[in-house]
Amino acid sequence: MINDVVLEGIVVREPWKFMEDLFFRMAVFRDTDLPAKPLDADRDAADYINIRICGGASGLITMRRGMRLRIHGFFQSRDYKENLAEIVEKAQKRSGVEISVDVKDMKPEQVAIERNSVEVVARRLIVLDKNAERKEKPESVST
Repeated sequence: MINDVVLEGIVVREPWKFMEDLFFRMAVFRDTDLPAKPLDADRDAADYINIRICGGASGLITMRRGMRLRIHGFFQSRDYKENLAEIVEKAQKRSGVEISVDVKDMKPEQVAIERNSVEVVARRLIVLDKNAERKEKPESVST
């Protein structure tokens, strides 16, 4: 079986660390020969995927929003549980709006859902464009 992925896209959110690993979110636009994901009459929408760099939280790799990258890696999925209190807390942080939830006869911490996350684990990362102002040779990093 083959699990080999090559993606090229733009970092759209500041990276975050979890344990030893570095994560970031990347916008990837589809090739013209693939089915479109329409955004509006003039443009196609991006697909968004989380990228994981195992051991990348050591500080040797620096990611920033707007960087254009090529990632060589593989797909990985993880199952986890998340309770309603955690979901509401994340929604409040992202939206900046206070949210209250009333669950009959239960606390929000007792209401949980099983979730699944799919990410690409990077084995090789090539920086194609660090930012729009500076044009430099592509830089390659193997993980």
